Amino acid sequence: MSDKKYMNILGNAVFGISLLTGFTACSDSIDEHYSPSAGVATKTLWEQVVSQPDLTDLAKILEKVHYYTTENKVSGLTYKDVLQANNKLTVWAPVNGSFNVDSLLAEIDRDEYSVDKRFIRNHINTFSRSVAGTELDSILMLNSKVNVLNNAENQFKGVDIVKRNIPATNGLLHKLAHAAQFQNNLYEYMQNTPQVDSLFKFFQARDTTYIDESQSVQGGIIDGEITYADTVWTTESKAFNYSYNYQGDTWDGIAANLKNEDSTFVMIMPTNQGWRTALDKTLPFYQYMSLPYANLDDENKPQTVKPDALQKKQAQMSIVNRLVFSPNRQKYYTLEDFGNTDSLFTTRGEVIDSPYCNNIFKGIQPIPVSNGYVYLADDYRYPLTQDIEVEGENSFYWNKKMISASTTWAAASVTKANRNPKISGSVSGNAYGYSAGATGTRQAANFVFKLPNVLSATYDIWAIIVPENIADTLKQNVLPLKFKATLNYYNGKSTTLSKEGPTKDFIADTAKVDTILLFENFKFPVAYKGVSGAYPLLTLEVSSRWSEWQGYGNKYANRIYVDKIILKGKDE
Repeated sequence: MSDKKYMNILGNAVFGISLLTGFTACSDSIDEHYSPSAGVATKTLWEQVVSQPDLTDLAKILEKVHYYTTENKVSGLTYKDVLQANNKLTVWAPVNGSFNVDSLLAEIDRDEYSVDKRFIRNHINTFSRSVAGTELDSILMLNSKVNVLNNAENQFKGVDIVKRNIPATNGLLHKLAHAAQFQNNLYEYMQNTPQVDSLFKFFQARDTTYIDESQSVQGGIIDGEITYADTVWTTESKAFNYSYNYQGDTWDGIAANLKNEDSTFVMIMPTNQGWRTALDKTLPFYQYMSLPYANLDDENKPQTVKPDALQKKQAQMSIVNRLVFSPNRQKYYTLEDFGNTDSLFTTRGEVIDSPYCNNIFKGIQPIPVSNGYVYLADDYRYPLTQDIEVEGENSFYWNKKMISASTTWAAASVTKANRNPKISGSVSGNAYGYSAGATGTRQAANFVFKLPNVLSATYDIWAIIVPENIADTLKQNVLPLKFKATLNYYNGKSTTLSKEGPTKDFIADTAKVDTILLFENFKFPVAYKGVSGAYPLLTLEVSSRWSEWQGYGNKYANRIYVDKIILKGKDE
């Protein structure tokens, strides 16, 4: 499809399908929207405002502030023009003396857009909305905020309505005892709070402005291409996405739109001090080497990275992408005491378990915003490492080139029908992987795993071994597995892999799914996370002699059955 051309054909006095960006025309008769006792409308909304002696302060603001199509793009129309146009609107008008008119007039000269968004649009909505009945109504304002109308209490966003349902030819006017409070959303809170300036700059650097085709008004077709008569521009941070491109590189995002007024989020916001603390704690776990990493997924494409740049990128993603939580993902929570639970899910789906989920909120008072709650944090109490689990049946993480040629390797499943009830313990995902030496061979079976997302951190490394009769209730004379383990990794000073091990011999229990500690407190000198195809390797190898195997001495098995490999990270 050819590129679309955009143009704005609305002039100062031209009003098409919609008057302005984001305004929706209403064709209903005004009698359907306000009480019949209000009388017959003879004046426009602007004429009603200027005719009210107690709305002169508001009129001064309306006739001076221009309508903005984006933060950086102003139309030629003031709200005096808007309120005289043929579009159904409702104005919730604060009376004289209920707001600081002189302060707002001065603010117009400094930041007119802010007055437009935070004051004027916070008091105008599309369509005619009468005050009647006893229901609670949620009203979407021109600034996308949702304000509550309590008809029974005669209140708008908690403010008393001193006069209601004043008719106009293009809508309705209600008078308020004082101005309705503007409430920031999460992004606006960051934007307007110097205390979290470091975090805001991260998101702002990734801002992008694009045309919202769903809200823009299509014009005619010129030279066979669609044009737009009225264009809606939207600015959002790329970091709101699940993944995005930034400076030619792919980044993971928070998977949450912090500007969305229809959503509810809970967000830890590190203060500037908290941001520095988070980086100081996190950066040591992302130390990379400048030498090439072998690419085990594509041996023709070794990976050379810029250590400092990758370290900063991975550390920042680790911090930012775990800050936001969606309440509807949680099992048990209260918005005001959000961390008081056993685990929390971030908007990316990552799990923060206890005690960390309790500690990150501990002692911090929530700050309500229009789309959730903010928790300001001067410290960084998140886990610095995450456990890594490799399912034994996941063949992607088998390094097949290093598995012995005389072995057969495959994945197998455990079902309710074939599960051996004599074997205690559970099998993760009801599946496992195995590597079995051929009958009559004298070559020991081995199983080699690629370990993903490893940091320059300390881990305890475990293997969960499954007895060979886990899915065979008829098998007799089950032989135990005797094996050893070896790690291959980079020391950061050479492209040749260093080796840890082989370990002492381990003998797996044939009566249970056996969890065995292979390496305790092992520190990887360099990180691998974020380097395509780079992994340390874990080799499990039968350590018994061939004369002890089935068909010979019948003492040990020459087969390795693996449920899972687990690396438990340590924050040290």
